[in-house]
Amino acid sequence: MTADIAAILAIDGIATGAVYALVAIGTVLIFTVTRVIFIPFGDIAAFTALTLAALDAKQLPGTVGLVVVLACMACVMEVGSLARAGELRSVPKAILGYLVLPLVVVGIVWLTMRFNPPMPVRIVLALLLIMPVAPLLDRIVFRPIADASVLLLLTVSVALHFALVGLGLLFFGPEGVRTEPLTSLGMEIAGVHVSGQTVLILVAALVFSGLLLLFFDFTLLGKALRATAFNRTGARLMGIRPRAPAPSPTCWDR
Repeated sequence: MTADIAAILAIDGIATGAVYALVAIGTVLIFTVTRVIFIPFGDIAAFTALTLAALDAKQLPGTVGLVVVLACMACVMEVGSLARAGELRSVPKAILGYLVLPLVVVGIVWLTMRFNPPMPVRIVLALLLIMPVAPLLDRIVFRPIADASVLLLLTVSVALHFALVGLGLLFFGPEGVRTEPLTSLGMEIAGVHVSGQTVLILVAALVFSGLLLLFFDFTLLGKALRATAFNRTGARLMGIRPRAPAPSPTCWDR
């Protein structure tokens, strides 16, 4: 192996490692707060790239149908749960969060793709389309067994991973795809060409890591999540509701 090949492999490894670092951070955060080893985290990240590739090919991705089906299932389950608990006043909010908003996102993607949007818009559309998937899967798959053992949650997570892999093959096929690079610029470092795409990946990893640091150190919700991660029972005793979307402003005063 020559020095040039070693340098190229090193740069590629750093870029790939930055992506996996973000996935690892997300997986650890989910596990510490929910006790769920969310193995499909990587599948959802892959779905985002494959959705973008489908949008680049001017095709409506299969994730559109996935979001619609998941939204309907999650809405039915949440409304049924609220009805059994006698909390009918929360039904409109549940319908808005679990059904209306995901369908609005699907409608935006469908309408926007009719006008052949540029690359930045397609990236935003892909992100918007994938964002509801994880919360909907949480409501459908993990919320009913939230108090189960870590082993059972891991088993369900593995099963969900295989289900998403099968859906990915159904939606996008087994062939490889390639999206357009965000930039064609590059630079030379010690005689080795470094693409602008690699630089953007590293910058994005650093920026998102910094934003997570600021979120957990300087926001009320971030501090509540950290407290829940360290001691779930202790957090409840301090007035933090682990199942609530956000802690109330007065929960720290109790």
